[in-house]
Amino acid sequence: MRWGLTGAPLATDPNRLVRFYDAEARWSCTDISFLCILALADTDPVNVASKSVSFDSVGGLDDHIVHLKEMIGLPLLYPELFSAKNMTPPRGVIFYGPPGTGKTLLARALANSCSTSNQKVAFFMRKGADCLSKWVGEAERQLRLLFEAAKAWQPSIIFFDEIDGLAPVRSSRQDQVHASIVSTLLALMDGLDGRGQVVVVGATNRVDAIDPALRRPGRFDREFHFPLPDLQGRRQILDIHTNKWEPPVPPALLDRLAEETRGYGGADLRALCTEATLRAMRRHYPQIYQSEHRLLVRPEDVVVQEGDLFDVLSGKRVVIL
Repeated sequence: MRWGLTGAPLATDPNRLVRFYDAEARWSCTDISFLCILALADTDPVNVASKSVSFDSVGGLDDHIVHLKEMIGLPLLYPELFSAKNMTPPRGVIFYGPPGTGKTLLARALANSCSTSNQKVAFFMRKGADCLSKWVGEAERQLRLLFEAAKAWQPSIIFFDEIDGLAPVRSSRQDQVHASIVSTLLALMDGLDGRGQVVVVGATNRVDAIDPALRRPGRFDREFHFPLPDLQGRRQILDIHTNKWEPPVPPALLDRLAEETRGYGGADLRALCTEATLRAMRRHYPQIYQSEHRLLVRPEDVVVQEGDLFDVLSGKRVVIL
């Protein structure tokens, strides 16, 4: 698979429909009908083959990781264990919680952790609003093609970010477009038993805004709450984002930062570390912001100091509800 190509160039260039090959993932495909599905659906699997996206990159969600390995990882890697017992594994899960708490990151890590040297798990990621269209029936068509593509690439994971925008609660005052989309998604979820090793993950900040019919057993029958990290979780996240800094950050400083960042999500803590690094760069190499030419720099000379971290911390406002 040639990552980065969308459906439009695939449909206009027949040569790209002949054969795909990705040297890293070791995936190839010569099925023209399947490639046409990808082109029409305007979707490609997201490349999550990089080992930098793993469960080790996720902090403060150890319980979630254990349960996801059991409920999704095992069925994708060992489907014969479930078929032998005539059991149907979970086909859909919902991640819900405040923004920046690791929902998307954990979904990517899940797809990567389920991949082995002999088998890759395809990861299809769509925003809820991206599936909508001004043309009548186009959104439903795109959803059907997406599920067909996921079936062809099985084992695969379909990740709907902001799924509440795609499948909101149906009501008498709601327009017929959303009602039709919700009905289509319900039918597709009910048909997952015949689609093989395909798991659907939905993420939302407002789980109450999702149509209740999607949350019943057999569709999205598992729900994971992603709260803001506690003290231990914040300490773990800070450790992940600073473990490659030289010299190493003193543990006592990380403990203090974890205590001072109550109300921060994982994305906030990552932004804190990023901005502190930029401050250290500006302090040590002010000339790079003024020169039009590339200068010779030594990354090991850029040292993030305690003052950099707390200067950023003092200027960041976080609203605690």
